[in-house]
Amino acid sequence: MPHRKPRRIFFGGTDTEVGKTYVTSLVAKHLHQLGRKVGVYKPVASGCQRVNDAWVSDDAISLWNAAGKPLTLQNVCPQCFEKPLAPPQAAAAEGKQVDINLLLDGLNPWQAISDILLIEGAGGLFSPIAEGLLSIELAMQMNADLILVAENRLGVIHQVISTCVAAKSMDCEPLGIILSHPKKDFHESMVDNPSQIEKHTGLPVLATVFFEGDTSCVAGIESTLEPKL
Repeated sequence: MPHRKPRRIFFGGTDTEVGKTYVTSLVAKHLHQLGRKVGVYKPVASGCQRVNDAWVSDDAISLWNAAGKPLTLQNVCPQCFEKPLAPPQAAAAEGKQVDINLLLDGLNPWQAISDILLIEGAGGLFSPIAEGLLSIELAMQMNADLILVAENRLGVIHQVISTCVAAKSMDCEPLGIILSHPKKDFHESMVDNPSQIEKHTGLPVLATVFFEGDTSCVAGIESTLEPKL
């Protein structure tokens, strides 16, 4: 029987630093613990560290460890740049460009070993990921389903609604939203944000991931990620 192509799930954010890596890593770890063959892919990263004569993304390390170290770190993130800037600017600082073909070709090693492939975008969903290419446009070119990650704080309702409206206008409506608590801070709006977001977007809040939480935060999300028939 031929291997079925893995379902692709793209984790995009309402902004940068909203917890995309933390959320994607928890989902990867949860699925791995369930016995799923999980692929993890971060097409490009900036703000990387030099390790043994190679640039390495901390985000890629987190994803790789969570999924049980499939393939190699190079496969997880094939394009790494030093400056903590948007990828096109980080690449330009080194006299380079983000290779758009490689963004897509980097999916290939995961095709035969995965039954689900989790892809983490860079920055916000509408941030440039390469010259002339937004993160959401990459998700669409990858034929990936979208999950939107947002930081659960005051103001998140507007961020989620506006991002969902913009995504829907491009025929890329999210499967749902995951709210994260990347900090210890608490604001009373956090309690009602999930229900308000569901009310105003018509989309489910699939999980709420707490600061220093564990995989129980995302238990049950696998039903949303089952392969399409």
